[in-house]
Amino acid sequence: MTTHILNFSDEQINELAKEVVSTGHVILHDQHGLTQQQYVEVCNRIGNCEYYNYFMNPKDHPEISLVSGQKDDEGKAIGVFGNTELQWHANGTARHKFDEICVTLYCVVECIDTVLSVCNQCDAFAGLSEADKKRFRTIDIQLDNKKDAIYKNTDEDGHDLPEKTINTGKEFYKEDVDRRPLVGKHPNDGREYLYFMVPYIVGAFENGERINHEALYEELWEKLFKSKYMIHHVFRVGDLLFMDQLHTIHRRSAVKNLDRLLWRCAFDYSNIDFT
Repeated sequence: MTTHILNFSDEQINELAKEVVSTGHVILHDQHGLTQQQYVEVCNRIGNCEYYNYFMNPKDHPEISLVSGQKDDEGKAIGVFGNTELQWHANGTARHKFDEICVTLYCVVECIDTVLSVCNQCDAFAGLSEADKKRFRTIDIQLDNKKDAIYKNTDEDGHDLPEKTINTGKEFYKEDVDRRPLVGKHPNDGREYLYFMVPYIVGAFENGERINHEALYEELWEKLFKSKYMIHHVFRVGDLLFMDQLHTIHRRSAVKNLDRLLWRCAFDYSNIDFT
């Protein structure tokens, strides 16, 4: 019998978070009946949730983002992402420096025709040749937020998503340009991962010299997106998915059932003991 997360001890929550970092993702099934308040409380047991006050955030629980193709009586979208296919992405990719490394999705209304794919960027890096690892460690990628790169917000949705700011300067990057290393180290387990933020790469540098980022893009696509590094999941009601946003990247096929509804929270690991 599946243990409900509301009954998890502090030790079990700690082990769950460690497993998310270790494996990249964890799926808990049959987590039926969570209220929005309980869902936020579960996430806060792991760390501090980010929150906004946009159209997709319930007023009483702004930590939650609604992920749905549903529209209200006026024809406006109630949730982020809509019903279109989503390109590979991860939380925080437009910010480059963020603490909310863990994202969880809770299925309230399902669509059995929609598939979420998760690719492990940490395992992909570990599977590279030593020569490729050495070379990739010398590469920086230049990032920019292309409008509608992920969200695909349209005028008919009736909402404008907030403009995301690309921070620059030495606090964020090696130089006063909007770029970061292609290979990162996870702050909690120290393992290296590829930071292949597909919608945002507009340039690349190797040992400080600009290189053909489109050729790099094609190379990374071939080496990262292999079936052995992926899992694919169809959400059923009560499924609760945790994903580490540095060790993994994810995408979604188009949604056929527009009533499909997921609750989404992003948070840090500040309440977890990794020693």
